[in-house]
This record gives sequence, C-alpha cells and structure tokens, in this order.
Amino acid sequence: MIWLGFILLCAFLVGMAISASSTCAVAASREILFERRPDMLLGFVIAMGVAGLVTLPLHWLVGPAAHVSSVVPVSASLVLGAVLIGLGAVVNDACLLGTLARIGQGEVRFLALPLGLALGFAVADRPSGLAAGVALPNPLVLPSIEGALIVFLFAVMLIWAWRRRGLKSRAQPAASRWPRAMMLAMGLCGALLFSFAPQWTYSDAIHAIVRRGGMQMQTDTRAFAPAIALLAGALASGLLTRAFVFRAPTTVTLARSLAGGAIMALGGTLIPGGNDSLLLAAIPAVSLSGITAYAVMSATVMLVLAAGQRLRPVAQPV
Repeated sequence: MIWLGFILLCAFLVGMAISASSTCAVAASREILFERRPDMLLGFVIAMGVAGLVTLPLHWLVGPAAHVSSVVPVSASLVLGAVLIGLGAVVNDACLLGTLARIGQGEVRFLALPLGLALGFAVADRPSGLAAGVALPNPLVLPSIEGALIVFLFAVMLIWAWRRRGLKSRAQPAASRWPRAMMLAMGLCGALLFSFAPQWTYSDAIHAIVRRGGMQMQTDTRAFAPAIALLAGALASGLLTRAFVFRAPTTVTLARSLAGGAIMALGGTLIPGGNDSLLLAAIPAVSLSGITAYAVMSATVMLVLAAGQRLRPVAQPV
C-alpha cells in the first residue's frame, strides 16, 4: 500500500504540473510558429533535464529495480509512428499530455480520447504488420564515463533552460517561478514513475484491456489508479488556479478526439509509446530511437499547423 501510495502521489503531482503549466506539444508548436515565443518549449527542456538527471543514475544505484527505456531500431515504421502521433495530436488539438491539461481546464470533450485510443489499439493489434522494432538493451545501463558526461549535459541543459525561462519573465519573476517549478515536478515525478512503474500511463492501461478483450476488475482497478490520480491532479490544479471553466462538448469536437486518439494509438504502437514516454523516459535514457521519434513528431505537428494556417484563408468564403 505504501508503494502504491508513492506511485499515486507521483501521478497526482504530474497531473497538477501538466495542468498548471498547460503542457502540450501542439500548444508549444503554436506558440513558436504564431507568437515567436519558446516559453513552453523551455519548460519541456526543464522537464527533460530533470528526468535526465534521475533516470540513468537511479538505475546505476538500484539496478534492475529501476527501469530504463530500451532502444528500438530507427526505421521507417518508427518514423511513420512518430508522424501519426503528431498528426493525431493536431486532429485532437492536444497531445496525450495536453489532453489532461485541457480536461483540467474544463474541456470535457477530451474525455472521449481514451475511447479513440481503444479503437486505434484494436486496429493496431490485428494481424496487419503494425509493430515496433525489436527492443534492444540500452547501452548506458552500466555506469560509464560516457553516461556520466551525458548526465552532466542534462544538468547543463536544465540550468540553461531554467535561467532562460526566468529571463523571459524578468518583469514578473514571481509569476515565472510557478510554471518552472511545475515542470521540475513533472520531470522528477515522471522519471520516477517510468523508472518504477513503466506501464503506468492511461494509454498503457487502455491497451492492456484491448489486448485481453475485456476488463478484469482487480487487475484494471490497480492499472487505472495512476490514471485517476493523474486526472485528479489536473482537475485540482485547474480548480485551485481558477482555470477550470466548463465547456460543453460538440459532435465535431468529440469526433476530433475520437479520431485523434485512434491515430495516436496507431502511431504509439509503432514506436512504441506516446509523447509522454518519449519526453520523460526515452529521451532521458538517451534512446536514439526516442530522440528521433520526438523530433519527427514535433516537426509533424509544426508542419501540419503551418499548412493549416496557410490554407485557412483560402477555405473561407469570399
């Protein structure tokens, strides 16, 4: 029970951090493309820096008890999976992390995303050839000079992003500390979750049910407990900061979440994982496949958003 409480507390804090900092790859891409501001991107770097300081050293200290992301070959299927995750995020109007932030702000239509994920996993699990590459051991699981240098680089990256994010809010230094602290919490707690309970995400719980073809009360109650804590943290943050404003769903927005979830599930099967595991587990473990997938996913989001912005005026009636 103590161990479960630790996992739930970490998930709750991650949910709070996601909502308080409005963490979302789609929102970050919009901020860069249309506002020329990298504030949210700097927050991602803070989270990755903290996770990078924790992931490898924790495994060196406690051994196999702390999981480290495996490495899959960089292949066409991995690139396709990353493109699908990016495309699905734009269709849904939020990535897997951003979906929680938006629910915490009252956009309940994103509660349709899990059903979309289930539909996508059901298609992906059919004998259609959709599968990730064979997982290989991470070469950095043992202490080494290379590993120590990488951890040092994560520390440099964290300090740089922290200072840079603070400088951009020099006029309101107190206001800049809260989102930075939240990204610190997300990086730390997310790294601990992926180290000690690597299958903790709500997409993993949904995929497990789809694979079994049904729910098992005892197994799935425990599997969904971190997801419930994650959602509770997002809602608590939204209510505490008064960002929660109920927005009724429409048929179109529900359809977007269903379709976006299905597309992201197809992509996540090919990587494997989603943007949450890439950001807080694969990149901190210095997985080349994870770094490649995150870069391709981010580029896809930005390209689709830029293309949509260019086409929008054309589509408007004269």
